[in-house]
Amino acid sequence: MNDITHSEKKSLQSIFKSHYHEKYSFEDFLNFDQEKEFSTIEIDTKKGAKKEIFKPSDKLQDYLRFLNNYIFQYADTNTNVVYSYRKGTNPYQAVVKHSANNFFFQADIKGFFSSVKRQDIEYVLNNKLAQSPISDLNIYINRILNLIMVNDSLPIGFASSPILTNSLLNDFDNELEKYCLDQDVIYTRYSDDLILSAKTKTPLINLEDYISEMLVKFFNERLKLNEEKTKLTQKGNKIKILGMVILPTGKVTVDIKVKKNIEILFHYFINDKNKFVDISGGNYEAALDKLSGKINYINTIDPDYLIKLRKKYGNYIVDMFFHKSY
Repeated sequence: MNDITHSEKKSLQSIFKSHYHEKYSFEDFLNFDQEKEFSTIEIDTKKGAKKEIFKPSDKLQDYLRFLNNYIFQYADTNTNVVYSYRKGTNPYQAVVKHSANNFFFQADIKGFFSSVKRQDIEYVLNNKLAQSPISDLNIYINRILNLIMVNDSLPIGFASSPILTNSLLNDFDNELEKYCLDQDVIYTRYSDDLILSAKTKTPLINLEDYISEMLVKFFNERLKLNEEKTKLTQKGNKIKILGMVILPTGKVTVDIKVKKNIEILFHYFINDKNKFVDISGGNYEAALDKLSGKINYINTIDPDYLIKLRKKYGNYIVDMFFHKSY
């Protein structure tokens, strides 16, 4: 991203009016009651716990995307290691960088979004947005914080929350990357998933303690590693990262469970449409879209597997889902 000089920057109001024309007023943006513009729903997690999801109104979600496009996407991010919530990146890129290594350390940050507090995002807005095209951002920081935070936390479901986490962890990413380079360790991050690998086991042994110390350094006790999901593995065992598998050969492919599910869906699509719909959630159009999404996901990771599917089910069927021409 090219550096933006101060003379090239514009006021938030002028950019807002240029973007929306007459759809929304800047006055409304500054004064509407955010608390009346979202609802909450609870979903069950795999472990039976409840997770609160925030659903913004169309207007609030539109405003959040505006903030993403003109402010948050310009925040400092370590593009060497971060592959989440950035245009042109995907989980595969975060995994394939590790494919030639033999030992793997994986961890994630416990309760990531809900653990991020207003002071953390305020730090980002004040210190990580030198490249934003907004000339008077400092005037609106409190208003922006009021729009993007709920109960002093980063809400799951708001369009602004994911992209903000990239810059929130920027200082942490930079320091961990430097440490890893010195130790011949590869580090990538996808959202709150931390992936580190090396040719030998030794530089990974004390990583959990080091990373925990870095989190304390930058976030006191607000962000911690999830001990239940922290593990050290090596080739020869199943190396599963972000839903992908690194084979002993170094090839990155899709987990066998995903492949089996896709082949079951193809079988029933060809032989029993009612069963195809039933096992996909009960809606035919949604079932088609779901299978199409899986096929396109696999194509980014393991195009060779699509060749296998074409041989088994025919070019027409596979390409119909690949191109969404059903």
